[in-house]
Amino acid sequence: MSERVRHLAVIPDGNRRWARAQGLEPWQGHARGMDAMAPMIDAAFEAGVEVFSFWWGSPANLTRRPPEEVAQIRGVLATFLEQHAPPLLQRWGALLRVHGRIAELCPELQGPIARAQARQGAGPRTLVVLMAYDGRDEVRDAVAQANALGAPERFEDQLWLSGLPPVDLVIRTGAADHLSAGFMLWHLAEARLHFAPECWPDFTPDALRAALGAHALAPRRFGA
Repeated sequence: MSERVRHLAVIPDGNRRWARAQGLEPWQGHARGMDAMAPMIDAAFEAGVEVFSFWWGSPANLTRRPPEEVAQIRGVLATFLEQHAPPLLQRWGALLRVHGRIAELCPELQGPIARAQARQGAGPRTLVVLMAYDGRDEVRDAVAQANALGAPERFEDQLWLSGLPPVDLVIRTGAADHLSAGFMLWHLAEARLHFAPECWPDFTPDALRAALGAHALAPRRFGA
């Protein structure tokens, strides 16, 4: 029996490499990558995906890269949240969740996040944005919170991403065949992994649909 991808997680890697190959500045690669995001989300929701999660930056990205590039990484996400996310959320009736060390590493995004969430839908479709996010931070924080409650068994409830279904499929572009920074560590326990050779700005909605279809054609047994 075929399977449907309920939760798709995307690591849109390769924006800087794409820009260099085009003779452009890194910020232009980040801008082009973010321009590609809304069509990808539309394609995923059209294909039946309920939760679309994408990672836009780790703490390392925001603390180790040149300040001017970091400003662009944050800036293009702010533009997405202000201009592209509200109509997308309303079009699909989707909820918006944003997780990561926002207050610490990119507080200027708090306003755009709040304004986008003010125009979100009621679900069940959900758009999850991970910014200043490292899955190891999430796990450490959940452990601390559960221990503070004196209820270690409630660890999963304290995760930043609690309440989301497990990830069915991860798509990482940019030809890097690995995960990074504990990406969605708890939610990837049974996920399939798709590593695309294209850099994110060259990855297309058709390529995303093909990856979703390939997953659906190869059902899992989960140990049975």
